[in-house]
This record gives sequence, structure tokens and C-alpha cells, in this order.
Amino acid sequence: MYPQVLTMPFREKKRFSVIIKILYLAGGIAIGFIICRMFVVTFSMPDNSMEPNLRPGDTVVFLKHATPRPGDIVLMDSPVEPGRVLVKRVVSAEGDTVEIKNKVFYINNKQFNFKWKHRSADRRIFPMSFTYRDNMPVVKLGRKEFFVLSDNLDQGYDSRTLGLISRDLIIGKMIYHY
Repeated sequence: MYPQVLTMPFREKKRFSVIIKILYLAGGIAIGFIICRMFVVTFSMPDNSMEPNLRPGDTVVFLKHATPRPGDIVLMDSPVEPGRVLVKRVVSAEGDTVEIKNKVFYINNKQFNFKWKHRSADRRIFPMSFTYRDNMPVVKLGRKEFFVLSDNLDQGYDSRTLGLISRDLIIGKMIYHY
């Protein structure tokens, strides 16, 4: 009267569902690793250029493909040393003007007050003919250009030495550090 339904014995059905669960778990882990590699990169701070906020040996997590804004810490390719990466803070973005007069920063002709901890212990002021560390002429940022600084203003290479940083050199922006 009723069609006969073929069923697997109970043991085989249970074993089959455990194998499926293991395969789903392994697949999920593999996909998670792939997604993390596509969107997240970790980096260990090699120097004191970002002190007092990041110290040598700190591990920093960056989100790739994110557009940074002023105040963000970024991981970027060095424009002068191929294969080297740097960690810096974005101070201004496209369309802004930046100037430094006797260690005072001006963005868009207004004195810039740092909203984050920074360090500047060296009281000497060098002339522009020697270095742009303490005095720099007005620079206008073009499209997709950034002005970056080290948090340790007396140490490290940043836009005062390297020039303006184009968007294609920025790998990602910091989302976490430990």
C-alpha cells in the first residue's frame, strides 16, 4: 500500500553526520583564514618612532583596504626603500595645506593641536636649509595624498623627510595593538 522507504541503519547515519560536521568546521576555519589574510595584517613595531603610543615590540593589527583619516595610524610601504614598511600617523589629507614654523604645525593656516600623545624632547630648532624637521614651507596636498608624522616627533622618517604619501602606498589602518 505505502511505498517502502529505504533507510540507513542508525550507526551509519550518525557516523555520516559527524563527518559532515567535521568537514563544515574545517571548511569554515579555512575560509576564515583566507578572509583574515585578505583583510587583516599584523606587524611588530621595530623602533621607537611611534612612542609614546606604540613601543618597540608591540604587535599592531591593521585593516587592509581602509581609507585613513587624519588621526589614524597607518602601515605603509616606504617610498624610498622598496620592501620596507613604516608605521606612521596621518595628520592631514587631500586638499589641506601643511606648514611648520619653529616646531609649531599649521594645517590650513591654523595652528594644529595634537589630539593624541606625542613626544618632542629635543629643544633645538634646526633651520630649513638643514632639515624640514622643525621648519617647513607650505605644502598643498593633492588628490589621494597624505601628510604623515611619527608620534615621536624627533625620531623616525615621515612626510617631513619622505614627502607626501600617496594612497597607493598605504597598506592599511590600525584597528588594534597589544
